[in-house]
Amino acid sequence: MNGDTMTGTMNQPIAEDSQAIVPGQEDGSGDPGFHELGIDIGAITTKVILLKDGKSLVDSLVRPTSMEPGKLVDGMVTTLLQDHDLSRDRLRNIVATGQGRKAIAMATMARTEITAFAKGAFFLAPETQVAVDIGGQGIRVMKIGEMGIISDFRTNDKCSSGTGCFMDTMADALAVGIDGMGDSSQDSIHPETISTTCTVFAESEVVSLVAKGKSKESIIAGLNAMVAKKIASLINATRSHGPIFLGGGVAMNNGIVEELRRTLDQEIVVPQDPQLIGAIGAAVLAPKPKKDEDDSGVLKPGTAISPDSGSEGRGKGLSGFFSRLKVRGGKKRT
Repeated sequence: MNGDTMTGTMNQPIAEDSQAIVPGQEDGSGDPGFHELGIDIGAITTKVILLKDGKSLVDSLVRPTSMEPGKLVDGMVTTLLQDHDLSRDRLRNIVATGQGRKAIAMATMARTEITAFAKGAFFLAPETQVAVDIGGQGIRVMKIGEMGIISDFRTNDKCSSGTGCFMDTMADALAVGIDGMGDSSQDSIHPETISTTCTVFAESEVVSLVAKGKSKESIIAGLNAMVAKKIASLINATRSHGPIFLGGGVAMNNGIVEELRRTLDQEIVVPQDPQLIGAIGAAVLAPKPKKDEDDSGVLKPGTAISPDSGSEGRGKGLSGFFSRLKVRGGKKRT
């Protein structure tokens, strides 16, 4: 695996009885197969994942988003293919999502962030009923039905509170790294109360608390509690009581995740690399070959061509390609 990819650990081990496809696991056949690329150009980071035969997550790369997303993605794709000795003709589809998806010329199709994230969450945890994307510039909460179809959603895209950009701003104000916004908050005995959710005013409030001699741990704990409360209110608005799937870069903040577990009486699932969910969903959404086609999308010899055969049917029957990778989070602690 590339040193820049697939970092972190599962919150809980994969169930022994699940038919799990482990990220990075090859099928052992030696056949290079065909691959899909999923590309997610977010506000803070750009993610590219390589999916084999619609089911095996081979590898991934994460890089800071640049002013030239097309050039950035082209370099990331080249690196992934070289690392796995693959040529571009082994790529069956390239699907882009995220705010910068329209800037990716190599993409064969594009999907919205909400659609891609919901599919990615369902791919990893089919029992998901609520998918929460805590991204760089927005929080999106999706109520998930059968086949990963969205039946309702809530978003705070008009406010940056609780997003990755918000947490970056608070980390700068406290002069701590963004990685320190999670674990250090759990060392606090008396979290400070952050009374405003506006990024500008919250930053001023944080600076004021520092000037009063309040510990950084207690301030961070207060920030995480405020963000968790905001996310919980969006989740409660869906009126769903089933398992919750958390993704997006902010889901790597253990302080916020633990606050949500204390607040909500529901199972919470956090995948190994929550920032990759949109890219995974994009790849899963790629059209699959019809049963009368080989892996390259070409009709098998001797196949009868009906008058209405064409591209309209491509992409149907996706359920057969969904993995049964189950990651298990904890419930509310007592």
